[in-house]
Amino acid sequence: MELFRYPLTLAWLAAAFAALVFFRFRAEERRLEAARGLLGPAFDKLVSGPEAARRRLRGLLYFAALGLLALAAAGPQWGVELSPVTDLKGNVVIAVDTSLSMGARDLKPDRLSNARLLLGAIAQKFSDYRIGVVAFAGEAYIQCPLTTDQDAISYFASGLKPGMLPSQGTDFSEAIETVLGMLSRYGGQKVMVLITDGEDHSSALDTSLKAATEQNLKIFTIGIGSPDGDLVPMTDSIGNTLEYKKDKSGKTVVSRMDEAALMKIASRTGAAYLRYTDPDSAAEAMRSAVGALDLEKSRGKGRASFKNRYQWPLAMALLLLLIELMVMEKGFRFTPPDFKKLSARLPRFKRGAAALLLLAAASSLQAAGPGADARKGASAYKKKDWQAAVEYYSRAMQKAPADKRLNFNIGDAYYKQEDYAKAGEFFDQAAASPKLAARAYYNRGNALFKSGDLAGAIAGYRKALSFDPKDENAKFNLQKALEQQKKNENQKDKKNEDKKDQDKKDQDKKKPGDQDKKEDKSGGDKENQEKEKQKEQEKKKAEAKERSRQILEMMKEKEKAAARDPEAMKQAAMQKGKPPPQDRLEDW
Repeated sequence: MELFRYPLTLAWLAAAFAALVFFRFRAEERRLEAARGLLGPAFDKLVSGPEAARRRLRGLLYFAALGLLALAAAGPQWGVELSPVTDLKGNVVIAVDTSLSMGARDLKPDRLSNARLLLGAIAQKFSDYRIGVVAFAGEAYIQCPLTTDQDAISYFASGLKPGMLPSQGTDFSEAIETVLGMLSRYGGQKVMVLITDGEDHSSALDTSLKAATEQNLKIFTIGIGSPDGDLVPMTDSIGNTLEYKKDKSGKTVVSRMDEAALMKIASRTGAAYLRYTDPDSAAEAMRSAVGALDLEKSRGKGRASFKNRYQWPLAMALLLLLIELMVMEKGFRFTPPDFKKLSARLPRFKRGAAALLLLAAASSLQAAGPGADARKGASAYKKKDWQAAVEYYSRAMQKAPADKRLNFNIGDAYYKQEDYAKAGEFFDQAAASPKLAARAYYNRGNALFKSGDLAGAIAGYRKALSFDPKDENAKFNLQKALEQQKKNENQKDKKNEDKKDQDKKDQDKKKPGDQDKKEDKSGGDKENQEKEKQKEQEKKKAEAKERSRQILEMMKEKEKAAARDPEAMKQAAMQKGKPPPQDRLEDW
């Protein structure tokens, strides 16, 4: 395992850090020499004070933080984490006996040392398989979860020692049950490699083998040791032999390999038994035996990698930088207040406080004045809530009745509600202000035009033009109103003539004698009357056509002007008989 993920980066950063420290101290020495030559005897007092100590402390904190940042950039790493791998050929769990009998030395240096070598060789031969390690004695424990990382397997295998588990003895059923639990969530063929000397002391082996057969677990057994056996040494923490194991009667125990039990386990599960000779040949034979099985590909977590621990030095560096910022060169000093000076300034403070209170009171009065209601009315107008706008503007008008802008805005809100009578009243009130007269009379004319009072509308437009003769909108609306008035008068005259003709016909029907006399007259007079009547109708039609032509010409000119000037868009709307009003006043 490498302590740093980026060792080359660490080397470059270490060199840069050393150069920085060197040049920094050289510069500090030159600065101190220059200060000593300039200040003379006062220099020692300057560099020995608390300010100088705090300055040196800040420098040390700063350089320590830089060093920790360099360590974080190099990627320190320790610990193991698993990462996902895919397309595995199968799952193999190697169960290693770690009972005291595995310390026998019939195989040099001892049985368990050879078992560790065999485990490493099997891991190399099964690099495309997911491999797990279980240590067992009287009980079984998962030493390494299923993985494909060779380094992780070697790391966990190196921790196997005789007597490492709290419960001694050799129980194959515990190992089998643990392996079944590990492989229960994986599909395909399941393989267990049992490395042991074969001395089993369990009573539930048959039950465990039955469960393994039901779950299609193939148990390959590898006998490690010799049939003649050897003594079981009892060692201390550093491996020195203290004595040899004895049974309850005090006799020395001789551990022998039990091949019959191992053959029985392998045959019951459809696997094979192998006798250990050396790691490479045993691993190659195991690879051939397991390779003959039909293992299906699977997916899962397996490959291990070391955890990046850059967060720790980075956090320490940030903490040191924060402390460096908090250390002040001059330190903290508490000066008690001078109450005499404070009392001398108290009257001035009172006057200042009074001024602040007056300013706050004025601000509150202004906030509660007509301006606040007017702003609320403007907001409601923008939201097209015309009724609310009328209410807010009316409140503001009660507080400031002389402000005719409020009357204008109220009239505009009523106009939007199509209440033209009230709109005309408020526009008339707003016209009392010379500044608003032109716009107020113009809008009053629009309101009267909408309500059908053409005479009042014409008067309003003329008033607006008297205050602002250049108002093109007022001119156009005045012309439109005059044409409409003339048209109404012509229609009225025509109705009167039609009424007179009808009355005359009625009278002729009532006097048949007179009718006969009239018919007795020469037919020439009657024909002349009809001709004159036709001439008058043709004359009226010609006049109507001429007026229509003039109106069309005028509309064309207005449209051309609208294309050049955006303000002329309003005139285009008025040509359709909808004169636009002047909008409300934005003064709050």
